[in-house]
Amino acid sequence: MRYQTNYNPTQLNSSYQTLMIGQWRLHYLAYSRASHDPRPPVLFIGGAFQTFRSFSHEVSELLVDHPVILLDLPSQGSNLQLAGELDLEDLADLIAGFISELNLPAVMPVGLSYGSALAALFACRHPNKCQRLLLSGVAAFGRPGARMLLEESLQALEHGDFSSFAQGVVNGLINPLRTQQTGISPTFQKVMLRQLQRLSNSEIQRYKQNSQRLLDFHGFDSHPQCPTLILAGEYDHFTQPWEHAHFAAACANAEFAIIQGADHLAQIERRPSCNQLYLPFLQSIPLPMQCPGATRVQPSELLQLERRQELRTLPLHHQVCLHQVDGHSWPAQLLEVGFFGGVLRCDDIQNLPARGWQLDIQALGPLGILFIHQSTEGAAFIFTHCEAQASQALAHYLQCTEQNRRALTYAHERHAPSPAKSTGANPNL
Repeated sequence: MRYQTNYNPTQLNSSYQTLMIGQWRLHYLAYSRASHDPRPPVLFIGGAFQTFRSFSHEVSELLVDHPVILLDLPSQGSNLQLAGELDLEDLADLIAGFISELNLPAVMPVGLSYGSALAALFACRHPNKCQRLLLSGVAAFGRPGARMLLEESLQALEHGDFSSFAQGVVNGLINPLRTQQTGISPTFQKVMLRQLQRLSNSEIQRYKQNSQRLLDFHGFDSHPQCPTLILAGEYDHFTQPWEHAHFAAACANAEFAIIQGADHLAQIERRPSCNQLYLPFLQSIPLPMQCPGATRVQPSELLQLERRQELRTLPLHHQVCLHQVDGHSWPAQLLEVGFFGGVLRCDDIQNLPARGWQLDIQALGPLGILFIHQSTEGAAFIFTHCEAQASQALAHYLQCTEQNRRALTYAHERHAPSPAKSTGANPNL
């Protein structure tokens, strides 16, 4: 490997080197302070649509102590080569091939979002080529709701409904209830929405292929054995903190931290909080016990994290109606509801299809839902959030529901008789 020694962030916008492994084209950039550097490099493997310039800050910081390599596999980042026949395991093996072709020492991958699955699989399948591993936004996709929403986005693309597709993806990656805490601006959301609505045919094919790889992935048969650091955004509802924690618990030697005030892309949204953890980790220095902006979770607590991120409440209107795409309707009873989903009950609900539903709540317009669990006791569902106005109306409805509940609680407490003060006398006299 011959490293470039003239790093400048502007180079990340358009330049890259190419390595062919069989028919597959890999794009990469490699930097160090010396053209020949025997030290283990940090290897960045980003999300499906993240480009090299997403890591300009990280490259500048890490070059002080490490060689740094940025890698785009087929259908990832700025690499436009389609590779529908490759699964996640095949792509992980391409990472190993890249290391062998360039005669690199064991690397330290940093995998984010979609790239986290590739980096983790690489570490499992090629442990002798992986020295340390850092993951954020772990996309294992074992959660039924996440899988159904991903399938829903593919169906929207198949039907040419780019508006619903884009809105659903944005509301999946960005927690719309927590933008004040995460600092994700409306402008950023609009830009992201517009980009998704205007994907080229090639980009649509890439999205379909990358999504299908995740859906076809049946889970990890083994977990990384090397030292591993896993970071999760506090408000990430796409790849949730408890999922990260369960993955960490299955690793042989993992440390886990929740980044406060962050969403799915914690390492970009809260760089200082992440830096204080991953910079020492990559240098094999013990992590600080107290980390401003981050909460380290001890191994004994990894499997005890709360799974539900949102408040569920009793609805203001219990009697609702379910509408199917074929025009049929069913009366139902709404038992509890939150922004991301709820629980309802109706006759024969366990035999109804899981998809193609709209939930009609009094004072709200129709809301798209998917059933994720059905039994004789009722059905748990998730909202698809494919329509911006409907999502906003639901958020307002829940806010009013909570305010109403608090007002009723206050009124009850105010008019309740005060408990008698104890005087030590016999109360029967």
